[in-house]
Amino acid sequence: MSSKNKAIAPQTATQPSPFNPLRPRSLRLRLVLWYGLLITIALTGFAVLVLSFTTNALNQSVESSVRTEAHAVSVEVNSELLSVPPYWPKNLVLRSPDTYQDAGIVVEVIDAQGIVRYDSDSTSAARIPSNTAVAQAVREGHTYEYNDRYDGQPVRIEALPVRISQQQSTGSNGATTSNPGNNITATPSTTSSVQEPVIGTILVAHTLSNTSATLTLLQSLLLLIGGVTLIVTLLGGWAIATRVLHPLAEIATTAHTIAATTARGTRIGNLSQRVKSTDGHDEMAQVVDAFNDMLSDLQKATQGQRRFIADASHELRAPLTTIQGNLAFLQQHGDMLPSEERQTMLNDAYNEVLSLAALVEDLLLLARADANADTSLFSHSRETQGKKTYIVELDRVALQLVRQLRGRLNAEENAPVLEIGSIEPVHIQSDEESIRRILLILLDNAIKYTAAQKESGKGCITVSVERREQEAIIVVSDDGIGIEADALEHIFERFYRADLARSRQGTGLGLAIAKTLTEQLGGHIAAESIPGKGSTFNLFLPL
Repeated sequence: MSSKNKAIAPQTATQPSPFNPLRPRSLRLRLVLWYGLLITIALTGFAVLVLSFTTNALNQSVESSVRTEAHAVSVEVNSELLSVPPYWPKNLVLRSPDTYQDAGIVVEVIDAQGIVRYDSDSTSAARIPSNTAVAQAVREGHTYEYNDRYDGQPVRIEALPVRISQQQSTGSNGATTSNPGNNITATPSTTSSVQEPVIGTILVAHTLSNTSATLTLLQSLLLLIGGVTLIVTLLGGWAIATRVLHPLAEIATTAHTIAATTARGTRIGNLSQRVKSTDGHDEMAQVVDAFNDMLSDLQKATQGQRRFIADASHELRAPLTTIQGNLAFLQQHGDMLPSEERQTMLNDAYNEVLSLAALVEDLLLLARADANADTSLFSHSRETQGKKTYIVELDRVALQLVRQLRGRLNAEENAPVLEIGSIEPVHIQSDEESIRRILLILLDNAIKYTAAQKESGKGCITVSVERREQEAIIVVSDDGIGIEADALEHIFERFYRADLARSRQGTGLGLAIAKTLTEQLGGHIAAESIPGKGSTFNLFLPL
């Protein structure tokens, strides 16, 4: 066969997803990392804002200081100028150099020929840097501000022109030119009239070392505080996440423990385990409570299933044993028995078959109810048999059943008396067949246990039909043997019968079927009882 015709079997096995280092498997770690990322972003944004505002504030402070000092120097220089050429005094005397040095300021005064007339930092050979742009701006009568380096340190410099006029006033009525790339601005000087020539330049340099040191210290503090805050936050987040997610870890541990003790397909593990409830009513507490409630329901369902299987086996074994024994005896010794005894044994076997068939029918009904938990049982029956719901006259149904049972009871000895109580005309939209079956179960149960109590006299069973608000109520009460308090809560369980009633007829499924049918009709059933005085069953159906 050609290779083109060869079929390639598809790869059906699912491959495990590769480990992604950017997505940790631990939910706790992911929460902490996300928390840390958000805190880092917040701290970084805060640090950037603090540094930006601080830098602007310090720069504005330095610029203001330079302008103020330049104005003061200009006033002093103008006061020292001579009124006749060359205007410059032999020794230009300004404030003490220490005053400038203490403030981190260097002042130089240079005449038009480039001769240094004054230098506040005479101990250093360095000169305040200048260039042609500065010289051009000064010659045009502008002040010029820029950043540069002096003696290896960053400085803010302002250059002002010196004029021969005594009418000097710096810092007003001027337009400023700037060089954004070098933080340079130029402002027309008002130290003299525009027509008067410039005879020199004042250079004032303010160190930026303090500003840089302050910003460096601030950066270090922000980095230290941010780092400590981030570490503390991560540790706190880890602790909080551990505490918050601890119930989930316990849930996982409990689930794994149950799974480890579960035999696949045959037996469920130990469902008696529970997760310790957390204090409070938060979401995690709700998850724990819901998980524990689920385990409780599963445990009850499992126990009920096991009990159901055991009871069903017991109930099935009894008639099968009778049938098997009778048939085996007849097979071996049938020819030797009189016809009357042979017929009696056959009748016994036939009656056991009828009981067995009734039991199987009841079991099938309950099995269908379990398999169709989301669909009403009587709806399922209607779909298969073509039935529909109609208006049901509860008073008519109750009266018919009472009349039918009266005829049967009249032929029996020590049978209880069926009486009609309060009968109100009540109509509901429901399934009459299911309601009849429920009433028959309740009446049969009442007849069975009332007759036993009243062997010396006739007992009494009363049937009533009432209407209360949005519900129809059928009440079946008797004055029979009653039900013990500890047994009352179990009477609707499958195969449950009180010890006193173990020898009585029935499979123990009647009340369980009645409860199932009632719930499928949208109603509910309740029982009240006083031992030795009788019981009352209330059937509630929606209108």
